[in-house]
Amino acid sequence: MASPSNHSMITQEDNPLSSVVSTNDEPTEAILMLMRRKVTSPDENVSATYISATEMYSTEESSSVDCVSCHLSRFFVSDSPNSQVSGSGSDMLEDPPIREEDERNWTKSEWAWQPMAWSWWVILQMVTALLGIVGNLLVIVVLYRRREHSRSMDNLVGALAAADLLTSIFMCPLPQTTRVPSSWVGELYCKVVYTSMFMWISVDASIFTLTEIPIERLIAVAYPLHAKRILTRRRVNTVIFINWLVAFLANVFLLVISRVDTTTQQCSLVHQSRAAQLSSGWILFMLQFFLPSLFTLSMQLLTARALHRQSRQYLGDKNQVDKLSPSMRHLVAKKRVMEMLFIVVILFIICWGPSQCAYLAFNLGLLPTSYRYGPLNRALVILSFCNSCANPFIYTARYPEFRKAVLDLFTSGSTSQTSIFGLKRERK
Repeated sequence: MASPSNHSMITQEDNPLSSVVSTNDEPTEAILMLMRRKVTSPDENVSATYISATEMYSTEESSSVDCVSCHLSRFFVSDSPNSQVSGSGSDMLEDPPIREEDERNWTKSEWAWQPMAWSWWVILQMVTALLGIVGNLLVIVVLYRRREHSRSMDNLVGALAAADLLTSIFMCPLPQTTRVPSSWVGELYCKVVYTSMFMWISVDASIFTLTEIPIERLIAVAYPLHAKRILTRRRVNTVIFINWLVAFLANVFLLVISRVDTTTQQCSLVHQSRAAQLSSGWILFMLQFFLPSLFTLSMQLLTARALHRQSRQYLGDKNQVDKLSPSMRHLVAKKRVMEMLFIVVILFIICWGPSQCAYLAFNLGLLPTSYRYGPLNRALVILSFCNSCANPFIYTARYPEFRKAVLDLFTSGSTSQTSIFGLKRERK
């Protein structure tokens, strides 16, 4: 506490407390009288009045002085000479407010989280994520058990399952923040966690891998004699690595547009300009949906045409054919794989099409800002996530060899020495 000499300029006549406070009064009575009085003049020095009031009780015990200081601080809330003290008694009895500078320094270094709200979209998101984790992990385990006899198709399906597995893991809902500190940890959180950067990298890697599977099928069907030389394991692994590299580069912009808003202490996405937002919207739409869909459907049609041509060359003009012959069984196996891939591609379009189109419309300004956190957007996002857990069910329903491999896994049966998704080269 400052010494009285430092405030000798404040006399009893100038002091607005002089009429209600005396050194002989009890502190509590003085405080009650003071709380009934409003200091309304802008010329009265509130800070000096507070100091003078506490000094009047310097002869009392230290506990009394502390008590007076504590209670007076509830309504002398400003150090400014022009501050006014007014209000009802209930307002004056509130806790003393924190200084703005102290509160700002405290909020810049503290995290705040809101409780997990298990709404319908969060529950569906969790269920979808769990199905994706279990299903894709099962595909990876089955393929790993037959890794010695795997072919290019097995490697690509395994890469697709790995990307969908990571997507499902990063899809799991997390608690939301209500305050993010303005530090490098807060910036890292906004750039990586808030934007779900790792999840979108996995999504893009899954899309790119799905786009390349029809290319592998076209080479295997149209050029069966050269497929083994072209589709080597090293080349396939190199393509898978390039997929992840391109997926990372496609999401680097998230590190640039995400930051901590120092005003609201929240993560925010800030585009440099309206043109930059439109460009990113169009690029993501073309890269993540339109071009992959168009390309995979084109490859599927070319592969189906090549398969039909081979079938006609084998059958000739005869309608009767031995269905148990190796050539016929090979054609049937190729057709089964084509049907399975066609279902996978169509499911991708159904799952991702609505959300991608809606997100493009949002970036173009055709949808209001409320769409971003509205129920429609949440429903479309959940539909998109369903694509990551659907492929294992398609493999099980459409591919007998995969069902047998899963059954062997749970019954401790002998591991087959054949490829699951790859086709043996036809022997002439």
